[in-house]
Amino acid sequence: MKRREDLRLLTGRARYIADIDLPGMLEAVFVRSPVAHAEIRRIALDPARAMRGVRAIVTSADLQGMSPFPDNLKMARGVSQFPLAVDRVRYVGTPVATVVADDRFLAVDASEAVTVDYEPLPVVSSVEESLAPGAPSLYDDWPDNKLLELSREDPEVDEIFARSRVVTETYRMHRHGAVPMETRGVVVDYDGERLTVWASSQQPFIERAALSQVLGIRESKIRVIVPAVGGGFGAKLHVNSEDAVVAWLAMRLGRPVRWIETRAEHLTSAAQSREQWHEFEAAIGEDGRIDAVRCRVIRDLGSGEIFPPGVGPALVSAGAVTGPYRIPRAAVSITGVVTNKTPAGAYRGYGMPEIVFALERFVEKIAGVLGRDPVDYRREMLIRPEDLPYRDARGKLIDSGSHLEAFDQAVEWGRAARRRHVPEAGHRVGIGYATYVEGVGPTYFGTSGRWTVGDGAQVQIEPDGTVTVSSPVVDMGQGTRTMVATVTAEALGVSVGDVEVRLGDTDVTPYGLGSFGARSSIVAAGGIGKAATEIQAKVLEIAAHKLEAAVNDLVIEDGHVYVRGSAGSSLSLEEVAEVAYFRTFELPAGMTSGLSATSVYEPEGVDHLPDSNGQMDACVSYSNSTHVAVVDIDLATGDLSVIDYLAVHDCGPLINPAIVEGQIHGGVAQGIGGAIFEQMIYTADGQPLATSLTDYLIPGPGEIPHLEVEHLESPSPVTPLGIKGAGEAGATGPPAAIANAVADALAEFEVEIVETPLTPRVVWGLLREAGSR
Repeated sequence: MKRREDLRLLTGRARYIADIDLPGMLEAVFVRSPVAHAEIRRIALDPARAMRGVRAIVTSADLQGMSPFPDNLKMARGVSQFPLAVDRVRYVGTPVATVVADDRFLAVDASEAVTVDYEPLPVVSSVEESLAPGAPSLYDDWPDNKLLELSREDPEVDEIFARSRVVTETYRMHRHGAVPMETRGVVVDYDGERLTVWASSQQPFIERAALSQVLGIRESKIRVIVPAVGGGFGAKLHVNSEDAVVAWLAMRLGRPVRWIETRAEHLTSAAQSREQWHEFEAAIGEDGRIDAVRCRVIRDLGSGEIFPPGVGPALVSAGAVTGPYRIPRAAVSITGVVTNKTPAGAYRGYGMPEIVFALERFVEKIAGVLGRDPVDYRREMLIRPEDLPYRDARGKLIDSGSHLEAFDQAVEWGRAARRRHVPEAGHRVGIGYATYVEGVGPTYFGTSGRWTVGDGAQVQIEPDGTVTVSSPVVDMGQGTRTMVATVTAEALGVSVGDVEVRLGDTDVTPYGLGSFGARSSIVAAGGIGKAATEIQAKVLEIAAHKLEAAVNDLVIEDGHVYVRGSAGSSLSLEEVAEVAYFRTFELPAGMTSGLSATSVYEPEGVDHLPDSNGQMDACVSYSNSTHVAVVDIDLATGDLSVIDYLAVHDCGPLINPAIVEGQIHGGVAQGIGGAIFEQMIYTADGQPLATSLTDYLIPGPGEIPHLEVEHLESPSPVTPLGIKGAGEAGATGPPAAIANAVADALAEFEVEIVETPLTPRVVWGLLREAGSR
């Protein structure tokens, strides 16, 4: 089945934020800090205010009635993030003032006439500097630079370590980010009573709630509409400070206001991610198996000024330190530190690429220490079918999966790939594996401190027999409309072409949390299934009354209600709707008119808080994957190419195989980019060096190899239709698989790979270091 979104997207008929052009609309441009850490002494606005076409220039002092974004997450220190800087800036790109003018060019000219007097403060540019004794403070009322510190003692783990052989290593992943094709943006219109906000967002209801709190107006007075979105990948999971300022300006000026982010702004001001350390220890038993692990997760959160907070990926990493392996015990601590960098937040995979890279490299190291083949060593520890459902050391209940089967399939492919790819002279070829489980449909409470996991859905059979379905999930190019239409059509026994889908509008859809965490298909199918069941029962009861048949003898197929075994006895849904809406006197006694139902799907068994041992099962279910990367390395230059790639993936039954395949392909491409090409580098004084796509290298078609995807389908016993979700998984495996492939290719040189990215310069340096030993 083809995606129903594609014709509109490919013919240029999709309407993005930048395409929204309202009568009398003004343009906003933000003045941003060029320094990483400073006090604001004075802002001179008069020259800019006098320029042609300027309608307003505001600083934090002008934003009367506004409040900071709420600090809902009680486990973390609050940062009292105000939409514009108040007295102090903490990263290059901090919004300091906003210029509104008749067009963007005039606004840019005026923004360049705003002068700000900064008093520089000491810069904290790294995790090491942030944690150092006597480090400069980013927040004067904090005793240190730790936004989050979680640690629980586990005497049983300590006892295991005391009697065991111990292996240790520290692994680091570097800072990079989502960088979607479409940057952030917002358009706001105010009619004197209500705000209408067009936002490039993954979470329209959370956007509405945050704006309500910051602006001090009721949620019912705000409508958030999500038009076409040119990629989100987590960067649009957060509610932008800019959105709140633009909304305030639209209310004060009485005219629509638009802000469209430039690429330079995006690379310096939008959420960045991935920068995380993992201090791993493993207790090895006499049989060579891992009996326990300890891991300290340290995340660089940038300035921390982001809503919802950016600590969530570290929490996810901490919950996945044992991966798909039968490791009985684990103890974890988490430290989230602030630095003078752009705030860190969500990016596709959300803590999983980081921990999978660290764990898979660590397993390889342990196998090497023990003199074991890493493939055989992994296989011994993997979860087996007879272990399911399996409760792991961090509290996850893995209810289903094909962990061993996926791994064996991948290894067979990898061995064949080794025979296929023979290196040229002066080159080496390596094969690397990464295997993991990944939570889908997570609670949002641990990240947001407010929202949990449920979503609503509304399904209605119209008077003409067609169907309208409304869901709060969001389409960002991943085929959500097709998925929602397919699930609805199957639930009601109608053609997909007869289903109209409404998404991303807080006035139109029931309440829900949007799209993230590979949740959309699960929550949409759950809510739609419940609503459709209610409508279906009503349709069958009306048809039974009209056909003088028993309800149990009826079936709905192809938009008709049939009596089983009697082809001539049927009613179309349009005929049923005629009775439900118009000929209501023909309804069964006591039945109300109409064919509409609204439901809420709230998955059971999801933990929203950890127990007293720090364990929790934070997701509805868990998918699993094994990735294989084949790399070619030029020994003279360190040039690294991924020349072949396989992902064996299990997300349960596939609603639309082509869409799932596209999700995996796109995720793998992003994972390759993060492993080899993409870097957000900062100087010692906090200056970002990647401020354009000339400096921030995104892989193109020439850098992405032939990709193969093999699907396994082990249904979850607890989700609607047994589905699990596939949006995150493709991005999770590449860093680990590529790092393991590089280590395999360079095995003769005994290189140690403990951090990313693996750029040619890094690989060349590893070779030179090995040659000097």
